[in-house]
Amino acid sequence: MTIYLIRHAQSKFNAVFDLNRSKDPMIFDAPITELGERQALDVRDQVAQLGIKRIIVSPFTRALQTACLIFGETRPFEVHPEVREQVVHSCDVGRPPHELAGDFSHLEFSHLENHWWYKGENDQNGIPVEPDEVLKQRADAYATTLKSAPSRPTAIVSHGNFIRALSGIKPGNCEIIEYDPKK
Repeated sequence: MTIYLIRHAQSKFNAVFDLNRSKDPMIFDAPITELGERQALDVRDQVAQLGIKRIIVSPFTRALQTACLIFGETRPFEVHPEVREQVVHSCDVGRPPHELAGDFSHLEFSHLENHWWYKGENDQNGIPVEPDEVLKQRADAYATTLKSAPSRPTAIVSHGNFIRALSGIKPGNCEIIEYDPKK
């Protein structure tokens, strides 16, 4: 089975944080930027050549927007909270399903818990930072799930830390990684 891991396009958080790594800009569930839109559209043709039959996407806005730009809004997506980003910054704090449904009415969110992102003790910014070992356990469990999934070309639109925990590679924005869960 071929699985393509695609990191989301540049988010507004990425754009600000990359300029000033010392301070969280407090942009919750950050949307993508204009550059991010171009990044997603730039890989659209490349992704179209991969024969993808199944699309799995994280419930974060930046991943949903990236998937919509790459695949269009007419293809069915499976929204899986398991492929979400590790909560480290404000952008990794999600929104309840009813809010996501308001922005992405063509997608199904009713299966999500109201608080589907990591829950834990808050840091000084009020962010419940997810420990690395918790992320690794989640990624390992998802890899096991993928091993038993139907054998068809699949795209997972996700995040840098999750992709790194799953594959050992931390991709750039809109970078595509070929992944074999059986290795």
